[in-house]
Amino acid sequence: MFPLTATHLRFVCEATTPLRLEIETYRAGQNLRGALGAVMTRAYCAGDADDPAHIATCPVHWLLAANEKPGQERRGYAIVPPLPQDDSPNRVYESGERFEFGITLFGRALKFLPYFVLAVPEMGRLGVGIGRGKFVLKSVWAENPLTRERECLLAENDNLVRTPTLTMTHAEVMRITDCRLPIADCYFPITIDFLTPTRLIEEGDLAQAPAFDVLFARLLKRLDDLAEEYSGGTGRPREEIDTLEHLAARVQLVESHTRWVEVWSGSTRRGKPSPLSGIVGRAVYTAERAVWRAVLPWLLWGQLAQVGKSTVKGNGVMVIAG
Repeated sequence: MFPLTATHLRFVCEATTPLRLEIETYRAGQNLRGALGAVMTRAYCAGDADDPAHIATCPVHWLLAANEKPGQERRGYAIVPPLPQDDSPNRVYESGERFEFGITLFGRALKFLPYFVLAVPEMGRLGVGIGRGKFVLKSVWAENPLTRERECLLAENDNLVRTPTLTMTHAEVMRITDCRLPIADCYFPITIDFLTPTRLIEEGDLAQAPAFDVLFARLLKRLDDLAEEYSGGTGRPREEIDTLEHLAARVQLVESHTRWVEVWSGSTRRGKPSPLSGIVGRAVYTAERAVWRAVLPWLLWGQLAQVGKSTVKGNGVMVIAG
């Protein structure tokens, strides 16, 4: 059984001053991640950033910083920012308006949930986005992103944070897979909405079209890496990877309404901007039921875990629809 677990948290916030998160330019995730990193570093990281002993025990370094393999390690969390809305492309939250964003914790990263719950109100106090708009945290929920089922972890006007029980497992993903498949053997379509830039790299080159085989290969690698780093996984057998990728090659792209968006992020660590550009839009794929039965569980995991580069800055958010 695939060992990865994912706990998706939804933070319900209320603006106390006009607040703009650059949602329309797909920089809201970067805004939130930058504020989160700054608060956690100041509040929880008191040691020497170059001391290996400190790095080994510091939750901030474990969650946010590059440690043994800079640029290669998978982070134990991903951010789901507020998403662009067609009816309000230049969204500003006025004082009193509410908004939500999500943070997904993978495997043993769940033990750091209290750090996030404490950091978010401080982010709101200091301000985020253009003009440092301020907000207050109103409530925290655990959510199943595939069914929208929710449980309250921190209620309004309450100080008690409850332990989440709504954690996604492979058994739950398989149950949802079975519910989405038709009974009869047939070809049928599945739609993927790429809601934030999906940045896929194949053999050193950027994929600027939503080819299914490239998307699936990168997704499978991400999931297996997360399972190894955070859930005690031992690696997927090569023959299983080959079988899945062979099946993925039988999935046909039948409609593509995607575009490439250019997005850049400032980087304190690198001292220069880093690219967040990627694919957004909708793609429709078709395949036989037997093919979907094998690959759909991993697509649903992709909706939980996101895919591609810079998921900690809100990239790679996708939704799977029948």
